[in-house]
Amino acid sequence: MMNKMIPTESLQDYYQRTGQAVPKELLPVAGGASHFSVRYTTAPTRKTPFNRRDYYKICLSSASGRGTGSLIYDDQEIQLHPPCLIFTHPSVPASIEISFTSASRYGCIFNKQFIESQILPDVQYASPLFNPALYPIVKLTEEERDRLHVYFGEMQRLQESDYPFKWDMIRNILQLIIHEGVRLQQSQLSQTGVVRDRLVNAFYTLLNQQFPVDSPETSLKLLTPAHFADQLHVHVNHLNSVVKKYSGKSTRTIIHERIVTEAKALLRNTSWNIAEIAYALGFEYPSHFNKYFKQFASVAPMEFRQQQAAVAGNI
Repeated sequence: MMNKMIPTESLQDYYQRTGQAVPKELLPVAGGASHFSVRYTTAPTRKTPFNRRDYYKICLSSASGRGTGSLIYDDQEIQLHPPCLIFTHPSVPASIEISFTSASRYGCIFNKQFIESQILPDVQYASPLFNPALYPIVKLTEEERDRLHVYFGEMQRLQESDYPFKWDMIRNILQLIIHEGVRLQQSQLSQTGVVRDRLVNAFYTLLNQQFPVDSPETSLKLLTPAHFADQLHVHVNHLNSVVKKYSGKSTRTIIHERIVTEAKALLRNTSWNIAEIAYALGFEYPSHFNKYFKQFASVAPMEFRQQQAAVAGNI
């Protein structure tokens, strides 16, 4: 019951709390546009409020000299030993407190709209940024820290530039950082004998094979946990249990999220009508697709398409 009382900080709240002007794309009139920001600081002490967030956050932390640091992550208190990468999942309440003689860190924040459709589901499963069941800290060697420092610095330089395609470049570097976190963490886990579950890998492989949808004339076949369980020759309850354990989400939720992500991509990037998109995603009737999409996206498909066209027109 206590967790329900923990506040959720919005991006607008974050900028107000840190004494910065709220970027124009986050104002209500912007209609949920994408947002990214990266900052560098050398402040030796810092404490952030314990809350959830409606945005993603990655920190690259370095320190020297005497001091302490800790991450309160849900019900865990994790001691920080920089250099390290810190990935905090939006739904997990977290707070960072550090006090070192000398410290520096990069932090980047971004919303779902900025990264949506860019990260494959199995990469999300393997990254603590998207999977709250995973450990949020990746330890770094000095060489790894220096390499990641270059990545963050390049994102900041691009952010401050007037290059017209800078956000695409930043997305690419951001994906590289996320992949580096997955690669380094899995390498560290393999050294301790911890391996990813083969059944979960097989599930994500089957899921990914269905996407992207490239024709309105063929329809998705694997739509439910039972469909995947049949293909994997396991009982659906076992599949659900293993996927939930390793991903923090139910099999059904993962399938729904992937279908909605693909629906958004088709609405944004194709001229297919709603009936064609509905059929391609496995819906017999457009009305069923409209109801399904609105349940997960909070707007009807046509309204989403119109919003995206308006945002694109304002860029």
